[in-house]
Amino acid sequence: MKTIGEGDVAALLEVVHDAASASDGDPFPQSVLWALTRLIPSDACVGYQEADVSGAFRVVEQVEIVGEQPSPAVEQAFLTLGWQNPMHCRLHARDRRVLRLSDLLSRRQRRRLEYDSEVWRPHGIDDGLRLWLPAPPGRARCIYLERTGAADYTERERTLLALLRPHLIRIRLDAELRRRRNGNHGLTPREEEVLDWIARGKKNEEIARLLFISTHTVRKHVEHIFEKLDVRTRTKAVAVARPMAPVHPSIAPE
Repeated sequence: MKTIGEGDVAALLEVVHDAASASDGDPFPQSVLWALTRLIPSDACVGYQEADVSGAFRVVEQVEIVGEQPSPAVEQAFLTLGWQNPMHCRLHARDRRVLRLSDLLSRRQRRRLEYDSEVWRPHGIDDGLRLWLPAPPGRARCIYLERTGAADYTERERTLLALLRPHLIRIRLDAELRRRRNGNHGLTPREEEVLDWIARGKKNEEIARLLFISTHTVRKHVEHIFEKLDVRTRTKAVAVARPMAPVHPSIAPE
């Protein structure tokens, strides 16, 4: 394992400290992810993701602090070309190692892949780190960091992320316990916001304008809300999560 210095130890403790003060309702605290980007600079994509890998790959929860919402074309490429990515969740959901993309494929090898032209290149991704956390059967949970530019992630940076793994496991469990105590059915703050507008009778297009996000993003939030509440319609979602709220007459099942 790569030797680290006193400054690295202080930076690791900062990540743990940020976790201790986290109070949001996200499935993984944003403050911790931001602390990770200070520890391991990453400017392309940074986030936490839980995916259903039991059938067709499907993202169930995601907290992304760096990166842009993928377009429908990129999301389709994830599904059809994901097998070209050697760090795909299906391959490593139970892995304890921190994987580095540059160890698995050279830049020349990546440039030959369709996945590179459809996913990595549009997002400016030149190297990536993946750390998987324990998950139930059929699920994959990972923290991902990806960067642009000529500099690959170093062995020191991979070591730092590996040392944090036990703490990151505890941080995710603490976040889950907070959401259960808050009685919000595991909904993220943004999903709660979307549900509030649904309860007021707003359609996806209207919610997108109100929240300054794309209709595609709203649709994804609604899918996650339905899954977490185990419902299939907007009316039922409001009834389950907002039992005391009156049902707006314009809410239509979808």
